Amino acid sequence: MTDMSSIQKACKNYEQDLVLHYYGESSPEERERIQAHLQGCPSCSRFLDELRTVLPLTVKADEPPESFWESYSRELRQRLMTAREKNAWWEGIFSFLRPWAVPTLATAVVLILAVTLTLTRGTWHTRDLPPKEEALLEVLPIAENLEFYTSMDFLDSLDLLEDMGGADSGSA
Repeated sequence: MTDMSSIQKACKNYEQDLVLHYYGESSPEERERIQAHLQGCPSCSRFLDELRTVLPLTVKADEPPESFWESYSRELRQRLMTAREKNAWWEGIFSFLRPWAVPTLATAVVLILAVTLTLTRGTWHTRDLPPKEEALLEVLPIAENLEFYTSMDFLDSLDLLEDMGGADSGSA
């Protein structure tokens, strides 16, 4: 490789033009002007020759060796395996939350409720209601005294009529 102190200096007016000429970025008129200058200027010619040797070294591809790719591949596979092993313990715990499991579980609960309510329809009793016999015993005395209650209603009607009749006789 060329030492930086040994790099030739080009004419100040042509240094940038020589770099553009090397990369092929100059216009055809500029190329002709630079070619004419290079024929008469040995320092610019040496500068262009050094550009041709130094610049390709700066863009040289840095391809890693085959052993790097082998170890990289092995390490990557090992990391993927350890990542799968780490996820495996919690995936088993929460596997029942998968999308198909929730509707299936809900359907099973609805079916169990339907079967339970159908088979036990006549056996459900509430504790605060009395049995049928006790309810009838409470209603029977009221039915037996129905005549008494109707006569009481009749007496109330008579009292109302007397009150109305006394009010009419007092006004007449």
